[in-house]
Amino acid sequence: MKTFLKKTLLGAVIALVGVQSNAELNMQTGSQAKVSWGGQGSLDKARAIMYNSTPQTTSFNNGNYNNYNNAYSEDDSYNPAWSQDSTRASGSYFANSKGALVVDALTGNTIYEKNADIARPIASISKLMTAVVVAESGANMSETLTISPLDFKTPKQSGSDSLKVGDQLNRAEMLLMMMMKSENPAAKALARTDPMGYDNFISRMNQKARELGMTQTRYYDPSGLDSRNVASPRDLAILARYAYKHNLISQFSTTPSRQFGVNNINSGYRTVASRSTNYMVRDGLYNIGLSKTGYIREAGNCVLFETNVGNRPAIVVLLGANDSKTRWNDAENIIANLSMRRFT
Repeated sequence: MKTFLKKTLLGAVIALVGVQSNAELNMQTGSQAKVSWGGQGSLDKARAIMYNSTPQTTSFNNGNYNNYNNAYSEDDSYNPAWSQDSTRASGSYFANSKGALVVDALTGNTIYEKNADIARPIASISKLMTAVVVAESGANMSETLTISPLDFKTPKQSGSDSLKVGDQLNRAEMLLMMMMKSENPAAKALARTDPMGYDNFISRMNQKARELGMTQTRYYDPSGLDSRNVASPRDLAILARYAYKHNLISQFSTTPSRQFGVNNINSGYRTVASRSTNYMVRDGLYNIGLSKTGYIREAGNCVLFETNVGNRPAIVVLLGANDSKTRWNDAENIIANLSMRRFT
């Protein structure tokens, strides 16, 4: 009975949010009525689904999780105390990551680069393009998606501490979980349930890369677990400047934490607490406007983010760091040096 009441209440809340939203919606009449989405108004509705209610404070349990393969979990619980004495502005940029690029987000001018035109595996940074394709697909963002066994069949066996087969979330919630928590099953579900099909979704990821001039980029899956997903730091900076214009992607990728109400078709309702894989977003230490982390063995530790330092936005791309500590030390030192910039 409690489960039924929770489901009913959840449905009522979502319905109320939909009524309150100012999204541009076209409601089809009849028993099979659906909400069709298009333009910025539809993206506003997706944000409304997640954010029009009172914000929830989410505590995160760092306990033991039943993962298939913890090697591909991106939540490394990085503690900035690891390097609290190492972040200092030297006046010259340096990165230990194998590939790096820092650009002025307003002009696109290069501030610092290292192997910026060499394509490397990008792991879950692939999900940034997945989000772009979802946002521009016109798909119904309030449509309920169900996690399938197919969503766990990926190039590398990958588990989840948040999602399991039979879980149901709407498309907006699935997108948030993918961008914030980097959930691989969520990425696969978003591509699998695309109105034009999975294969067409991957084709559109590559087509969008070509349209943007990302000449060193190739996508083979939506999650980044396929090591053939490659891009250069320069290509990813192009993508970041483009994706940042999607307020939906910017907001979802910089959400520190969220509690999801999840219905499972087999086991019923539960709440799932999730948090960002980027500690700079989680802890609010920096002004981050876009974020995506990534890790698989072939890619090393990667991160892409937009940050506003001294009222001037910059995009930072780091690929191929040997470990998470190196990745975040590079990021912190770059931000420290950005704070010394002078503008004319």
